[in-house]
Order: sequence, then structure tokens, then C-alpha cells
Amino acid sequence: MTHTFIPAPEILDSPRGRRLAGATPAALVVPDLPALPASAPVVIVGGGLASLTLAARLWHHGIRDYLILERGTRLGGQFFERVAAVGQLILRSPYEHHPGAEGHRDCEMLDFARLNWEHLTATEQNEVRMAQSGQRAVAPLDVFEGYCSHVAATHGITGQARRADVREVVADGAGWRVLTDRGEVRAEAVVLAVGEVRKPAPEHWDTTSTHVRYWDQHCERPAGGRHAVIGAGLSSAHIVHDLCNRGLPVDWVFRGTEHYQCADVNAAFFRPEGRAMFHQDSLEQRRSMLSVERRPSIMFEFRPRLQAWEESGLLTVHRGAEITDLQTDGEGAHLAIAGGAPLSVDQVHLALGTNTVFTAQVSGAKLTFHEGMPLMDEHTLQVSGVPGLYAIGALGSLALGPATRNIDGHRVAAARIADALREQFQASDSRPIATTPESAQLARRSA
Repeated sequence: MTHTFIPAPEILDSPRGRRLAGATPAALVVPDLPALPASAPVVIVGGGLASLTLAARLWHHGIRDYLILERGTRLGGQFFERVAAVGQLILRSPYEHHPGAEGHRDCEMLDFARLNWEHLTATEQNEVRMAQSGQRAVAPLDVFEGYCSHVAATHGITGQARRADVREVVADGAGWRVLTDRGEVRAEAVVLAVGEVRKPAPEHWDTTSTHVRYWDQHCERPAGGRHAVIGAGLSSAHIVHDLCNRGLPVDWVFRGTEHYQCADVNAAFFRPEGRAMFHQDSLEQRRSMLSVERRPSIMFEFRPRLQAWEESGLLTVHRGAEITDLQTDGEGAHLAIAGGAPLSVDQVHLALGTNTVFTAQVSGAKLTFHEGMPLMDEHTLQVSGVPGLYAIGALGSLALGPATRNIDGHRVAAARIADALREQFQASDSRPIATTPESAQLARRSA
């Protein structure tokens, strides 16, 4: 007999807005200063979770003179805005996957949760116990956000960040010119951490009406009416859960069938042997695997509630439904479905996922792409043939595999980039490296 373990859904109700011990919310606020420094040894373009992880790693390497350029107001701001927009209250990644430097005796996220034991619900405390015993356990967003602020504060990251919109990165001799809306910064190395963009709807769909919103857009949701959610991934599940939890009727529409799994990629790709096997494949095989291994999926925790709402009639699931058109008028939104009856609702939520595209404007250097993705050295995450230019996050997918887009993938990439930067600075004798016991030990290991 086959048994399927279904985690309890109560973790989906984790609170938000708690004041946690060790959290320093101000540490995530990007300083809005009138001028940028004229130069920095390392410029990191983008202030998301990958940048937070890289900055913590650089700190442990003794590289304290770097600059993060973020156009938003908070480090990790896009991530936290997106999860708020879909009503998400927990992290998908387990406790062992978190931002910050790995293997440096830092306070890890599980330690942070234990520090705040008295603030956790009974369900959240049970997740901590499961994580301590080595089982998969997920963290509340409160704990995750508080831990991110703790990482930023303890590694002095906020002081190295500035608010600016990077327009172009220009190769200039042995270095780089980073052009922003607030001036120019010269750098010896640049790390691109530009994240991902949402996948657009077909051009003929009407997405400009107030009756239609993308999953990452904040909007004033109506108190009543019928809603349609388009998409089969985790963001769509969060939206469906949020709406049904409020008693609103929902039509959930997607082309295939829902797929439940713990992580959004095969666990093998989180391990060194999985990444090594991935890199042995051809570029065509790797590109195909990136699509196959990141199919839309939903955490198991959702299944009991979604099934109960479907049985009660509050949730109507349209499986295998191909939407051919979406138009709006003063009454609401109207969906045309191939081979099925049209659907009219008051509000449509588009949860179509994200695209990994190279959005950075880089000039003066010849970059090599494969189907829109930059080729990179798997050991250093340096863009192939372009010394001093690195990338972290989704842009490194062809080098590190499907897990590169996850928080754990950020940690792997951060370790390799930090090692490469140390070697670059030592080779050029520019040495923007602080002398600390840990950095000295790292230097001896690499000598």
C-alpha cells in the first residue's frame, strides 16, 4: 500500500507583523543619499536576496569595501513586495535554505527561530522541531524577514548600499563604469544581481483594466464578487488560498493539472553531485532541463484546504483549460476558453510566473549568450570572456542548474564569486581586503 504524507495546512496561517528578538528592520532600508561614491572595488547591481547573501560572504572574506546599488527602498524589497501581493505567509524553502554566508559560524535561520520561540505559534514551533531533527520544515515569513534584517545588520550591509537606478555598465580598460540616474561609479568588478521579470500575458489580452491584475501588483481588492486565478504555480495557490480564506468564490484556471511537491526543483540539484551532472550536459540539454525541472508546482500544505474548498463549491477548478482571450468591460472580465463555456468574473489575477532574461545593459564587452542566457564559468560565476563581470541568481542558471534561482543556489554562487573576487584583488595587488583572522585564514587556504 502506498502512503502519501500531507503536511498540516495550519502553517499557512502564520501571523505577520510580529516584533522578533534580534530583528533590525531598519537594516533593510536602503539609504537615500544625494550622491554616490566616485568609485568602489566591487559594485553589486541589485539589492535582492542574492545580493544580501553575497554581501555577507564578502564580509567574511574581509572584502568590506563594496557598493550595492538598488533602485528600491529596501534590500530584498521586490521579494517581500511580491509575497505580500499574493498573501503569502510562509517560505517555501526549508529552514536550512536561507540568505547569509554558509559555514562561518553565523547565527543561522533555525537559531534565529529558536531565539524567538516564545513568539511562535504551536504549529511553527513544531516546524522548528522537525527542522532540528533533519526533516523538511518551512519558516514563517516573519522569521525569514527578521532573519534577513539580522544578516544585514550584523554584516554592516546597509552602510554599503545606496539607492540608484543603474542604466548601463560599461567596460573601460581594466575596470568598469557603472552609469546610474544619480551619477557614475567606477569599479574593478561588477556583479549583476538583477533578478527575474514577470511573464507577460499574450498581447491581445486586455490587462490594462482595473478588473485584471498581475500576481505581483498590489491593488484594492473588492470585498465581494467572483474571482478568477490563472496559473498553476505556487503564486496562484497563495492567491486562491487568500481569496477562499476570505469566503470569496474563485475559478482557478490552468492548462494542465495541479502538481504538488515540496520544492520547486528536484532535490538532486541542490547537491554538489547534481550540479556537477548538470554541467556535464550540452548547452541544449541544460536549457531544456531548466524548463522541465522548474514546472509549476504547489506545496503539499495547500492540498487539504484546496480540496475541501473545491468539494464545497467555493472553489471551481478548470483543469486542462486553454484561455484563448481575455477582455474587459464596465461589468468585469470575460475569459474565452478553448472548447469550453466562456467565463465572466469581477476580478482576474494573472499568476503566469517569471522569465529569466538578461535585462542588464552592458557595453564595451562581448558577451556570449545561449538562447538569451549568458554563458558563465561554473567555478567563478564570471561571465565567459569578460574579466571582472559576474552574475548571481537566475542569470547563472546555465552554470549551476535549476536550483540557482533558489536561496540555496544564491549561497553556492556567492561562495564562488567571493573566492573569485579575492583572487582577482590579490592578483592585481589592489587589496581592498580587510585583515581579519578569518580572512587571513582564507588567504592561507587559497595560497
